Amino acid sequence: MIGSSPRLDLLIVGAVPPEVDPLKSWLSSAEQIETEWTPCWLGGFGRLKVGLASLGIGKVNAAAGSAFLIGRFRPTMVWIVGSAGAYALGPLKIGDVLVSSTVFLGDEGVWEKEGLRSMEAVGIPVAEERGRAVFERLVLEGDELFERLVRVTPPGLYVADSPSEHMPRALPYPETTGMLEGSGKLPPKPFRVLIGPSVTVSLSSGDEWVAKERFSRYHAWAEDMEGSALIQVCRRFGVSVAQCRGISNRAGVRDKSLWRMHEALAHCHAVVGSWLCAFHENP
Repeated sequence: MIGSSPRLDLLIVGAVPPEVDPLKSWLSSAEQIETEWTPCWLGGFGRLKVGLASLGIGKVNAAAGSAFLIGRFRPTMVWIVGSAGAYALGPLKIGDVLVSSTVFLGDEGVWEKEGLRSMEAVGIPVAEERGRAVFERLVLEGDELFERLVRVTPPGLYVADSPSEHMPRALPYPETTGMLEGSGKLPPKPFRVLIGPSVTVSLSSGDEWVAKERFSRYHAWAEDMEGSALIQVCRRFGVSVAQCRGISNRAGVRDKSLWRMHEALAHCHAVVGSWLCAFHENP
């Protein structure tokens, strides 16, 4: 069994248990460690030491929880997983997976009658990275980790398949279709992986007007409630970070009978499964 405070190769975090719990079965010798913030599952994936944790919803839980766990387990990298709501005017559909290239700091700055303005209007940056002040967005594109993960799952059409008993992977759709020819099995429902911008908000969009205004303001494709806070903490600790989210609903549509959370998380987890396999084969 792994000790109480190992140094992890990878910490995978989500806001709520359904975003990370299915991944427990992927780990060997998995054990639950109780911490002062949240339970953390630790185990192995081949040569990788991996931790899983749900931190709670919102920026405060994301920032405080990730800072605590990074300080205790000192991971080399953090992967943010979960669901997100896509803006109707953007390219994402329900069931797609978004790998964030840029994450905007939504709801931070100045709210005036004319609209929202970033922290640049205040004149105080939230961080400084690579010699520049950060007022409104955190850029992941160009990071070594981001570029490596995008090479594993470049933009395109995929299916969630399970070559092994426990762990799904995102396989290119034509490749899987060919594998199933003559088998009598129907191919799984395809989904797209897209690379693009997201925005982290404190208040989720409650109607379509708000969602349209946010899309016009940030030009992001989807919204979440934790990403920017997690990325800020990782950057302060010098930890590589990436974000992968399945699209469960249209931002601004509160009718949960139209949401597809299970589908969104299954596709997100398939992408993460492909990432894990790639790092296991070539750490």
